[in-house]
Amino acid sequence: MTTAIELLKNLVEIPSPSGKEEKILSYIEKLLEEKKFDFVLRQKNFVAGQLKASPKARQAIILSGHVDTVVPGAQADWTYEPTRAVVQGGKIYGLGVSDMKAGVAGNLLTAFSLVEKEVSPDIWVVGTAREELDGQGSEDFAQWFVNNTHYESAFCIIAEPTDLEKIYIGQRGNHFMRLTFQGRAAHASDQIHFSESGLGKASKFLAAIDKIAESLAIYKNDRLGLPSFVATAVTAGDATSPNKTAAQAQVIVDCRLTPELEADFQNVMTALARQYHFTYEDVVKPVLSTLTDEKTPIIKLLTELSAAKLTAAVGSNDQGLFEAVGIPTVVFGPGQHAQAHVVNESFVLKNLEQHVSLLCDFIEKL
Repeated sequence: MTTAIELLKNLVEIPSPSGKEEKILSYIEKLLEEKKFDFVLRQKNFVAGQLKASPKARQAIILSGHVDTVVPGAQADWTYEPTRAVVQGGKIYGLGVSDMKAGVAGNLLTAFSLVEKEVSPDIWVVGTAREELDGQGSEDFAQWFVNNTHYESAFCIIAEPTDLEKIYIGQRGNHFMRLTFQGRAAHASDQIHFSESGLGKASKFLAAIDKIAESLAIYKNDRLGLPSFVATAVTAGDATSPNKTAAQAQVIVDCRLTPELEADFQNVMTALARQYHFTYEDVVKPVLSTLTDEKTPIIKLLTELSAAKLTAAVGSNDQGLFEAVGIPTVVFGPGQHAQAHVVNESFVLKNLEQHVSLLCDFIEKL
């Protein structure tokens, strides 16, 4: 696996924070061209390579993964430099190695092993940008794919970290919202002025947020679980005028939705806005919930080969962006989910070989 380790090290050592993926996308593009893929496509937010079946395939398998990372945070907290891949004790350390450059490496190595071999479906390997921001890379590729290809069926596996022990067949949708509470600014020496302020109104809402979340339990989904409703940021007032109450307060809320809640979400938010006196808007484009049919034969095959458990993702990923254009998608990858976004992020190297072996076996048996 020397070549595999070198590839993964190279990916880790190319800094690629979200929105700055130009260099790593170019690196992958060059690899695909060197390996003589039948077709290589590079656009702003993704790079893709195609291996064509012979005779012409009616089915496509898409091996996808995002190449961007979160920022490292305080570098002093890291034992090693975040973008210097260090191999030690059967692990490799570096920013983004589990989430999800190991998955990208596994996808590439799988596709490389199939070059000049007879494959029954077409194989697409894709590196996407901006997953940690808005999923624009996956959205752009998925839209390009449906507009420019004509397969009878396609199936996508996103190699996000699932420890090779879980297959995510769905995820809750997400709405990131900005709630604005308007009140009256006044002198802070009078206690009544707080309750009349924007921050006073926001405080009443925040005090009730756990009860709001509990009220959403009626929208539980058997596979995706319960919705959540979490405040993540508050802005109000002016610190240079500590004796003046805030006329306005804003609260950012991360709401994770089941299909049941999505069907009634407008009514829920309208009622909450009326009760707690706020207006609201989306911070970014919402992502709808996703739930792929677990009885699909191709999912059954992947489950049998991997012995992985079918479940739903706790967080969100790009699955819904493929599903939105009609491409059934699951999430299954070699990284450790517990290592995502942490200091001294690491990856167990033996999982890379296992990942490639499973994918090759899966494609061979299609």
